Amino acid sequence: MSKPTLLLLSMGELATHLLEALARTDIFNTLVVASRDLQKAQKRVNNAVLGAGIEGYFPNIVAEKLDVHSNDFSTKLRQINPDYIFSAPSLLPWWNVDSGEVEVPFAGYTALHLALMHKFRNQIAEAEIDTFWIGASYPDVINAVLNRTGFGPDCGIGNVQEPIAKIQMGVGRELACNPNDIHVKLVAQHAFEYYVLNDHKVNHLPPYLLTATYKDQDVTQIAEAVLREPFPFPYDLHFNRVTASSGVSALKAFTTQAETNLHLPGIGDLVGGYPVRASTAGITIDLPSAWSLDRAAKVNEASLKWDGIEEIDRNGTISFTEETKIALHRLLGKHCDKLSINTAEDQANDLLQALNRA
Repeated sequence: MSKPTLLLLSMGELATHLLEALARTDIFNTLVVASRDLQKAQKRVNNAVLGAGIEGYFPNIVAEKLDVHSNDFSTKLRQINPDYIFSAPSLLPWWNVDSGEVEVPFAGYTALHLALMHKFRNQIAEAEIDTFWIGASYPDVINAVLNRTGFGPDCGIGNVQEPIAKIQMGVGRELACNPNDIHVKLVAQHAFEYYVLNDHKVNHLPPYLLTATYKDQDVTQIAEAVLREPFPFPYDLHFNRVTASSGVSALKAFTTQAETNLHLPGIGDLVGGYPVRASTAGITIDLPSAWSLDRAAKVNEASLKWDGIEEIDRNGTISFTEETKIALHRLLGKHCDKLSINTAEDQANDLLQALNRA
């Protein structure tokens, strides 16, 4: 069985970290690095192959010019015909946002991600290729919006997976056992991570579900205590390396016939993240028997408020919380109560203009 091809779109910080990590594996036969700036793509390729070569890996990585705003995007995508696509585009990544004195909840900037992801959705759909799409731009929310309005990513990567190792390490320390022997299942939405990976103890967390076992022994109570332990974390560019590790873990699972247990956000039209089994056959949500999917979904939807979202309706329209509405009014000078794929571009432009003034 030949190894697959992965196309990396939108070469920002996260995709670049993922490229560097994948270049040092044998998961893919070919990595295609695409950017509207071919020289930028080629430099990313050269950096990856040089570093990987020093470590004894010599992957086949090629650079391609691919502009989502161009009329030939779908044609070129059809020619590349990747087995997997990874994209994490944003008009302004969260680590570059400076809103001055106006504190805007995270979800207030959703349009900056949705506007581009909507364009990618339309272009990928037009290419009519059989590919597995990983959408990593705020996937807990964006993927649900796209899938509730038509074609969308199969899943995302990131947030729900990232506290798992903290739990395993902490419980392993308490029980003096190998962290790999701690089996964790977590249902959580994007906001959850910021409360459990920080430098102070937090008692009140966004809604979530958690279970942990060690050799069929329930150790959830220990895991709950570990979750609340201080864990200083760099919410800056270094954070992308951790998310890239989540991406590598997921891609290994997707390209292996045997099922792998992991956690993924943004699965189809579901909000938030879930424990899953993944393989070349696809993704199966893997909840404990005590948790129904309906219960898990409601937990994640309740967590949206912690990001600044009141709800996402079945048509994919986001309604902001009162706090987000007030903050956006202060920032933009206009009322902004909702967000949809139809209003995303205009709202993104308003945000960019306001943030450039900040």
